[in-house]
Amino acid sequence: MPRRGFIPLQSNVKRQRSNFVTGFTFIELIMVILIIAILSTVIITDIINSTSLAKLEGARWKLKSGLSYAQSLAVTQQVNHGIIFTPPNIYSVYKQTTGNIVNNPLTGSTFTVDYSADSYLIGVIISSTSFGSPTTNTVGFDSNGAPSDGTNPLAIDGSVTLSYAGRTAAITVTKNTGKIN
Repeated sequence: MPRRGFIPLQSNVKRQRSNFVTGFTFIELIMVILIIAILSTVIITDIINSTSLAKLEGARWKLKSGLSYAQSLAVTQQVNHGIIFTPPNIYSVYKQTTGNIVNNPLTGSTFTVDYSADSYLIGVIISSTSFGSPTTNTVGFDSNGAPSDGTNPLAIDGSVTLSYAGRTAAITVTKNTGKIN
């Protein structure tokens, strides 16, 4: 029921339809694709760098654990133990002589680590070792945990350098104390 006194207004002006079409122009589309490509490149580069750093740190941690294990065996068993390095990617924990490789307590097999055989550490290499004379690829620990080049006590701090994808990580064994950093 219409209200009293209410007269609807009739407009003689017809609405005109807009001639503009909405959407994206070709230039806008190219700009969005370009921004997505730049962001993707930055993110992928960051992921690759993080992965290579994680791989190198994993190899470093594994080697530090091996060094600490050899040192603790030397102290607890009161017999010299150490690690022999076979660059570019193998090291083994030994007892008394480098030919006497100890067993890994986790696997029961010989304690030899080969980075090229470990799917998580493929590509990591032992780029240098420095324990005493330049030809010595061995670090040993006596019954007190003090480091040697396998024969003589270390005169200077020893080190091992690992590398992967242009990055390096070093492990230092402090002379006299045998602290592993």
